[in-house]
Amino acid sequence: MTVITSPRNQVFRDLLAAKKDRGLMLLEGRRLVEDARSRGMTPRLAALTDRYLRAHGPVDYPHVLLSEQLFDRIADTRTPQGILAFFPAPWASVAEVARHERIVVLDGLQDPGNVGTIIRTAEAFGFDAVAVTEGTASPFSPKAVRSSMGSALGVAIARIHPGELAGFSHRIVTLAPRGSARLSADLFQGPCAICLGQEGAGVSPEMLAVSHETVSIPMKGEVESLNVAVAAGIVLACAAGVLDG
Repeated sequence: MTVITSPRNQVFRDLLAAKKDRGLMLLEGRRLVEDARSRGMTPRLAALTDRYLRAHGPVDYPHVLLSEQLFDRIADTRTPQGILAFFPAPWASVAEVARHERIVVLDGLQDPGNVGTIIRTAEAFGFDAVAVTEGTASPFSPKAVRSSMGSALGVAIARIHPGELAGFSHRIVTLAPRGSARLSADLFQGPCAICLGQEGAGVSPEMLAVSHETVSIPMKGEVESLNVAVAAGIVLACAAGVLDG
């Protein structure tokens, strides 16, 4: 197979354009790409370097070979591994998410690293669905997927408006600076949705309006708030019965 070396090549231009397509998800590295493939996902576009091909052998899906220089222009990581692929972003429907018993709702979280870390933590503690409101960083952005260590491919993730949660059968518990309920495993019995907002602003008024309970994390030190991914870990662990507030 010929190695593409010219930035004027149409296939290379298609790969550059794919980076801007919000309907596509860029996965880099052998583990993430193979994880997606093992889940039955088919790449829309894929690129390898000759170095990767010689080290790991052929792949079983259509791809092109790029020079190291062109590959680096597509890759999002600082030290590319020589394999990347664009897959359709696997958004779930709101109805599909509603069928899951344990849900995490992310309301306006703008840091993709936090979004990915929370998704990974959610899967670890038995929350197999995530809903994101407008303004939340895409859970299928390259940084979010890497931070999730692939968990973004293993849980159902949907876009949602806070008002749609009102139709769910779940108990909606929102993390807030001054919660009305004590943090304990009992608070999360039965179907529940745990809502997390921005560190400073918290969740939106629309989210608070549909919440059944608000809860805060008791702290002893003189700090105003925790990193939202850290706070999520504490609350989700408590909800899973791993620890009790």
